Order: sequence, then structure tokens, then C-alpha cells
Amino acid sequence: MKDVVILSPNRFSLYTICVTELLRRNNANINAIIVRRLFNPKRFTSEFTRDGSRLIKKIWKKFVLRKNAYQPASYETILDLMKSENIRFSKVEDFNEKFEIPVIYCNTLNDPVVVEMLKKSKPDIVVFTGGGLIRSDVLENSGAGVLNCHMGVLPQYRGMDVVEWPLLEDNFDEIGMTVHLMDKGVDTGDILQIKKVKLETNEGIKQLRERFEPIMCRQMVTVCLDYLNGRIDRIPQKLEDGKQYFIMHSRLIEIAGTKMKQKMAE
Repeated sequence: MKDVVILSPNRFSLYTICVTELLRRNNANINAIIVRRLFNPKRFTSEFTRDGSRLIKKIWKKFVLRKNAYQPASYETILDLMKSENIRFSKVEDFNEKFEIPVIYCNTLNDPVVVEMLKKSKPDIVVFTGGGLIRSDVLENSGAGVLNCHMGVLPQYRGMDVVEWPLLEDNFDEIGMTVHLMDKGVDTGDILQIKKVKLETNEGIKQLRERFEPIMCRQMVTVCLDYLNGRIDRIPQKLEDGKQYFIMHSRLIEIAGTKMKQKMAE
């Protein structure tokens, strides 16, 4: 049985909940869930500077609406995944109440309390389900590494809004996700597996992003277990093989959506 520590962006993260429970059901020993506190003025200021009004929409969806943010759809959402797998948890503390898995709170995932916990528990691997960049002290105490599922095809699409950027660039064959090991760069760590995602008829960017979520959960769990059991090799990235993308302007997002519709109409 492998020892796993989960890094979580917030206590209500459906992604955290799904990945944690699916790993646990596949005989991973969850040593702890490390979760960022919800109310941190420094964090809010930093993220608002980066994301602007998009941060408010994200807070409303993830912290207020939560499961109610998802409407019945023809495709599988993360809520459908939870229903099909009978995952009934609503917050990370539920794992502590039912399975006595420790839940550790921090202001950032790089806090000294996180490093000390990792040094003591010595996990086989750390699974990142969101929460910002990771510094070297955490990376160096994470066993086989910190695993992340990036919403873009690496190395071509690093950084932000990498679901939208391939659409804008008419690069429709490079839509997908990459499970990789994190390093001190932005999405520059060794690649473990890439999964391409094809566009579906009559979907928009919002629907495409929602469709990514359950696929990411399954990819993260499968690749994590395969990597720990020696069934996947690491593929190093070359920095020059890709570039870092940044937040896309709302007007460019509209253009990307238009190009997406045009492609599906061909």
C-alpha cells in the first residue's frame, strides 16, 4: 500500500474529494489532506490582481453554488462522476470524520507546517489538486514527486487558459490534459501521460471545461497508481519545446469560442 498526501485548494473542492476517494478505494493510504484556508486576505489580493472579476465568479461557483453550479447535461460532469461512483462527501473534513484521515490547514501550500508534515510522514507521492505554485521545500519532501493534472497539452501549452488558447490558435488537435510531475517552473516538470480531448457537437467553452473535470479525476488516479507501481516512465520536457501562456482577455475568449463553433460546423 502506497502512502499519499493530497494538496487541496479549498475544503469544498469536488476535484479534491473525487481524487481522494478514488485513490482510497484503490488501496492508496491517504496520510493527510493539506488544504488552504478559505479566508486569507493576502491570497485574495494576489489572485484578484491576477484574475480580476473572474475570481469573483470562481468564488461564487466553487464556494457558494458548489454542486448547484452544475446543470443536467448530455455529457458527464464531475457531479455525474460523483453520482456514478457514489461519492457523497461534500467537504474534505468528511474524510476525517469517516476514515480518520488528518486534515491540515494552511495559508499557502508552502507554509512551514506543510513542509514539517511531509518530513514526518514521508509519503510515497504527493497529489496536487490545486492551490498555486509549489516551492522547493515541498517538492524535495514529496517522495516520488508532486503530481499534477494540467488542463493543457504539454509542453506546447503551459500556464493559464490552456483550454482556450489552442482554440484561438486553430490548434484543435492539441486540446487535452497532461499528468506531470511539478518542479520549480510553470508546468515544466517531467510528463507522465497526455490525453487528447476531441470537441463534441454543439458544445461551448464552458461545456468543454466541465467535460474536462471528470476526465481529469480519472486520469490523475490512474496515472498516480501506474507511476507508483512502475508502469509509467518520466518524459523530461525541454524548455524550448513550449511556452507559457497567460490569462486570456475576454474578447479573445469570445473569438476562441467562435472559432470552436466554426470548427464543429465543418
